[in-house]
Amino acid sequence: MKKIKLAITTGDPSGIGAEIACKFAESIAQNDEYEVILVSYEYIIRHTFETLLNKPMPPLTIVEPDEKLTFDIEYGVIKPEYGKASMLFVEKAVRMVQSGEADAVVTCPINKASIKEGGYNFPGHTEFLGFLTKSRHFSMLMVGDKVRCVLATTHVPMEQLVDKLDEKAIMNAILNANAAGQFFCGKRQPRIAVCGLNPHAGDNGALGDEEITLISPVVEIAQAEGIDVEGPFPADSLFVKAAKGEYDFVVVMYHDQGLIPVKMESFGNAVNVTLNLPIIRTSVDHGTAFDIAGKGIASCTSIKRASEVAAEMVKNARLA
Repeated sequence: MKKIKLAITTGDPSGIGAEIACKFAESIAQNDEYEVILVSYEYIIRHTFETLLNKPMPPLTIVEPDEKLTFDIEYGVIKPEYGKASMLFVEKAVRMVQSGEADAVVTCPINKASIKEGGYNFPGHTEFLGFLTKSRHFSMLMVGDKVRCVLATTHVPMEQLVDKLDEKAIMNAILNANAAGQFFCGKRQPRIAVCGLNPHAGDNGALGDEEITLISPVVEIAQAEGIDVEGPFPADSLFVKAAKGEYDFVVVMYHDQGLIPVKMESFGNAVNVTLNLPIIRTSVDHGTAFDIAGKGIASCTSIKRASEVAAEMVKNARLA
């Protein structure tokens, strides 16, 4: 099997992205399974090695965006040029996968305020990736050591949640979880559990009726289509079963319902995957970490794990 090529974007230049990407790229220079292509500006990579890691830049594969931006690097601050650069890195990496120059995109963190000041009106990576690939029905999957959560809604304020959560959102998450089986379950059909929205999954309507009127009917439709899905279950007991391996994916109704159990289990080692894109994309589970940026102390554990998951997904996709 040919070597897997991972296009790793270095994220916001003011954060820890370049540092963790450089540390990781150097550490796996002789990896037999996959190779790393850093998507960034060469002067950012050189600055990272010479200033933060106190060593000369080793031989690495670096691909720059078509548009060259030049700026001084100041850590822990929001600047429009930093936001624009981070998005140019993402766009270049996506185009590389689309053209066959790379097999998957692995992203380091961006800063939402910086990308907005840089002229990009997107909430984050996921929506921008959807725009670049002309995809609409994508989902966020958080991968822990044993727990994998697919989100029916993502960055939605709680006061708007009931309005945003509808049959399409829930079915989309179930369908994407089922399709993700090819990347994580081999040829076996994935086992999917669906979380309720309310405490105790509504307790037969005593604590809310969304489970009865909204979630259960969608689950029944999915079952009728041959998907191995069950629920809705109370969230406070479901994740214990998922951690024991009874389910491959858990479909959750809102952001914290899924991210809290994954990060409790695998903080610093969890991976963000965007499902139902025409490309494979994974990401670290943390932000730009402005508080430690520029100090040379950031761990590359998460980018290592994100790269391993991306490589696993590419390998399984090739075998499918």
